[in-house]
Amino acid sequence: RWYIKNVDFRKTPSANDGIPYEKEVADRAKGCTFIVSVGMGLKLPQLTLATATVYFHRFYLRRSLKEFHYYDMGATCILLASKVEETGRKLRDIINVCAQKAQKNDKLFLEENSKAVSSIQRIISSQEFQRWKDTILYNEEVLLETLCFDLAVEHPYKILLSLVKELRGSKKLAQTAWAFINDSLRSILCITYPPQVVAASALYVASRFLEETLTTTGTHGWWELIGVEFNDMQ
Repeated sequence: RWYIKNVDFRKTPSANDGIPYEKEVADRAKGCTFIVSVGMGLKLPQLTLATATVYFHRFYLRRSLKEFHYYDMGATCILLASKVEETGRKLRDIINVCAQKAQKNDKLFLEENSKAVSSIQRIISSQEFQRWKDTILYNEEVLLETLCFDLAVEHPYKILLSLVKELRGSKKLAQTAWAFINDSLRSILCITYPPQVVAASALYVASRFLEETLTTTGTHGWWELIGVEFNDMQ
């Protein structure tokens, strides 16, 4: 239920609200970039960021960007993914890093009960902190309901590493394909194709890029080892 064809992508809730296809794709990419930026600031592992990104893309299959801003939902996906992947961070820290990245000011620091010298600064800091807090906690409930509490995500990474090992590929090949998977998270691949196809596609592109030949003992292509057709990787 989480995979859609490209032709259906023009019928999303955002599209129904009048948001052009190109803008939705661009806003999704911005939201994913925000997730990665915040995640790096929080020192979250890649798996957590990947889970947050998948939640983000799945959410907008059923909800509109017109109703939920990608920064707000990106922050919420980070909170939920950090819980699910057992890499939890304090809500205070998530709020501060999100605010820093959203406002492009890494020196920004918000407090619920600000102790800033200026009364105006205290008010602004406290209000902004509360806005982020209320938004994230409210959106967490919306996110859970929208995902139907289906929080388990299978990522392409393990599939990729197993495949490289079986094919006796190089470490450089695995690293390059891994990087391609990371880059793909900014696109809609994770809601267009299952993880086996994404893993095989990343490995195929990496092998072509590095000019490293992959072969199997059988007569079929190596991608068939994980049940993927060659046309799926095109």
